[in-house]
Amino acid sequence: MRPSRLGSWAAATVALIGVAYVVVLGIGMAHFGLERPITDPVLAVMEVLTLVSAPALLVALAAVYEAAAPPQKHWGIVALAFGILFTGLTSAVHFIELTAIRQMGTGSLVWPSPAYAAELLAWDWFLGLALLFAAPVFVGDVPEIRRIRRAFLVTGALCLAGTVGPVLGDMRLQRLGIVGYAVVLPLSFFWLARLFRERADV
Repeated sequence: MRPSRLGSWAAATVALIGVAYVVVLGIGMAHFGLERPITDPVLAVMEVLTLVSAPALLVALAAVYEAAAPPQKHWGIVALAFGILFTGLTSAVHFIELTAIRQMGTGSLVWPSPAYAAELLAWDWFLGLALLFAAPVFVGDVPEIRRIRRAFLVTGALCLAGTVGPVLGDMRLQRLGIVGYAVVLPLSFFWLARLFRERADV
């Protein structure tokens, strides 16, 4: 399978799972409110969606690197490296939460906790850096290219801004990161999937 076609499928998977995640998150917020933590079964569904989306996002970043022009390859490889850290960390958190932690009867991601801190390190810090470094790969004045570049920059910046929440202990500030990876990210990867599909058809 050509990298552009594989990248299209992977990016579309991230976008679709992102939409599903927002729907489930909305259900959780409607049921539990903004002050109480979301718990099972809604939390378990969110964790499964995260566990599935992380490898797809990594495949999409690998396709971004492969599709980069030689002068932009260094941006792509750094983005891929941060994507690997993101995928490994969030996958470990959710696999442990869905298996061992729940069998111990203590399954929940609440702040402050080491598991939640690791999860935010993945989604706010490593994903934010991955997207910021991926953005310069998309060069040119074609509207589709500019749109993806700007979307990656906005998403990455929002994710990084979300780290202020756990650092200061005020999780309301972390909602900036949520806007980034729950709202703008699926849209960004939808556009990326379209771009890869157009290149695969050429």
